[in-house]
Amino acid sequence: MTDAPEIPEDDALAAEYVLRLMDADEAEEFEARLASDADLRAKVTKWEADLAHLADGINEVAPPSSIKTKLMGTLFPQKTPKRKFGFWGVPLGLAAMALMAFLVISPTFRAPDFNPAYHASLASGDGVLQIEAGFAPDSNLFKVLRPQGDPRPGRSLELWVIAEGADAPVSLGVLPEAREILYELDADLVPLIRGGTLAVSDEPLGGSPTGAPTGDVLAAAPLLDI
Repeated sequence: MTDAPEIPEDDALAAEYVLRLMDADEAEEFEARLASDADLRAKVTKWEADLAHLADGINEVAPPSSIKTKLMGTLFPQKTPKRKFGFWGVPLGLAAMALMAFLVISPTFRAPDFNPAYHASLASGDGVLQIEAGFAPDSNLFKVLRPQGDPRPGRSLELWVIAEGADAPVSLGVLPEAREILYELDADLVPLIRGGTLAVSDEPLGGSPTGAPTGDVLAAAPLLDI
C-alpha cells in the first residue's frame, strides 16, 4: 500500500482554516500571519477554489415565486425588468459557488479588525460580476469585495439594500474602482441589514439620478446570518 503524500504544514493549516476547523485562538494566530504572508494567503485562496467544487452536487432550491415577484416589483415598480438576473436567476454552478462562499467565508472577511455577522454573495447570471459583502454590527463596518466584474464604459455599479418588508430599495452607494472597500455604515442604514437583500444595478455614471434603480439588476442575494 502506498503511503499518502505528506502535506506541507502551511498547506494543511490553510485547509483547516478554510474549512473552519481551527479554534478561536488558532484562527487568530493564523490570521495574524495572513496579514503579512502573501504565500500563505495564496495557499488559502487555492484551497477555497479547490473546495468550492464540493458544492457542485448541491441541488438548487428555488425560493417561493412570491419572493422574487416582490423583489422585482420593489426594484422596478413601474416597468418589467429587461434582464432577470440575481439570486433566483443564477445557474446551478454559480449558485453552488455562492453557497460555498458563504460556508467558507473569504479570509479577507475574517480579519482581526473585522468580524462580520451578516454576509451576502452576489453573482450575475453570466458569472462576469461577483461581489462579496459583509457587515459587522459591533463596529457598524461594511465591507465589499469585487473580485470580478467592472461597470460598462460610461456606467456605474450601484449597491442597494432592500430591507425585510420594505417598499423600496435604499442605496448603499456607487461601487468605486477599488476591488475592496471598508467603511462605516450610516446609523440609519444599520436596521435595514438584518433580514435584508443586497442588489447591484447598472446605473448612469455617478449613480442613479432618481434615488431608485433605473438600470438592469445584475445580481441580488439575501444577507445571511453567519
